[in-house]
Amino acid sequence: MRNPNQDRKLCSIRSASPANSRVRFGLPRLYTVALAPGVHVHLQFNVGHAKVWFAYYGIDPATNKQAHADAAGNLVANVPSTEPTPALANPVSPGPIALPMLTAARLYVSIDEPVLFPVDPAGTPIPPRAADPTDANYQTRWDFFEVTYLPLRGTDGLFNFNLSNVQSANLPLSFEVSGADPGTKQPVQYSRGWLAGGFGKFLSYLGANADFRQLILSGTGRTLAPGTAITAFEQKVIAAPLMSVSYWKTYVEQVWAKFAGVDLTFVGDPPPQSNTFVTWTGRVGNGQFSFTTTDLPDLVPIVLAPPSTSDLFENNFLFCVSGCGTPGSLQQNYALQLFGTLCAAFNRSVMLTTTTLANAPDCAWCRATEKFYQDPTTNHYSKAIHANAIDGLAYAFQSDDHCNASDFVSLINPTVLTITLSDD
Repeated sequence: MRNPNQDRKLCSIRSASPANSRVRFGLPRLYTVALAPGVHVHLQFNVGHAKVWFAYYGIDPATNKQAHADAAGNLVANVPSTEPTPALANPVSPGPIALPMLTAARLYVSIDEPVLFPVDPAGTPIPPRAADPTDANYQTRWDFFEVTYLPLRGTDGLFNFNLSNVQSANLPLSFEVSGADPGTKQPVQYSRGWLAGGFGKFLSYLGANADFRQLILSGTGRTLAPGTAITAFEQKVIAAPLMSVSYWKTYVEQVWAKFAGVDLTFVGDPPPQSNTFVTWTGRVGNGQFSFTTTDLPDLVPIVLAPPSTSDLFENNFLFCVSGCGTPGSLQQNYALQLFGTLCAAFNRSVMLTTTTLANAPDCAWCRATEKFYQDPTTNHYSKAIHANAIDGLAYAFQSDDHCNASDFVSLINPTVLTITLSDD
């Protein structure tokens, strides 16, 4: 019988270099991580002389409580702390480290200094605030991966992984992972993250854009996502605005004017126990965008007000006037499908070049990637990240998984995971 604790083991880190080899300046340092017996994952850091730290925390599936991995790979309960503490962080070393498998987890990587976390009374770490100059980690270069492990009978578990730039972009990280496709069970290998030299090109592109250049925080190596910057100013975290709160205003007005004269067709996914897609017809009238359908009798019109710049950058569904649905209802499901698709279409600035949208990833507007980000008014932060990402895949805003454009990967029986921190 399989030891159930084996499924909870994420990794052991040990030097992959010969014992008598030297780590030279500028050369990669290679570490091996085992997700389960016989499964090895390689972490490669190419950062010259910089000291690398990691902090890995999440929910222990055995106890459903928050925990983190210590330097030896032991699972440790998080201790509440009102002050930012380095207790969750560990220096990456050539020695063996076994990291336990966690769900709803984050894997932080930082250079020179550990990431410091306050921990709330329930044991949940409070992440760094990328825009806050008073945050204990403001001068530390850090970034993180989102990790979720789901035990599955007959496999080493479902492994979900992605690099997130939804709030900010901090380090030139990339990863490569091998395993099996959950559906076909065939071998797969994914490479995601920044291209070599891509982080520098991203900074150069934004630095040349008058609307976005202030998102680059001088002296920190960090670039804020536009929504993060707007929210930080609105919440008085920063004293001066870094992004115009009316950036999307003219574009939204143009979209509203266009669809006052023509319909926008939105195709929603089939409801449960059905293979029939649900088609909604949208038209602007009296300043509101109303979507109706006759495909299902119990669905009422979804009515939207013009979204604000913050709504679009931060994916806030505050512009739903009516027909938003109650939690868990089919009405809400379709309202959220429409909302997520619209946010993706606005951020990629395709609303003036299409009259049909759909939630499914293989639809026509998703396949027409050559039309993404072509309008001068677009999410240039996201555009620049995708332009400098492996295969153009990245997670740069909250609806960026629409059209399968994000760097999210999901596989079973993972065999090799390589995380590279390049000296970009």
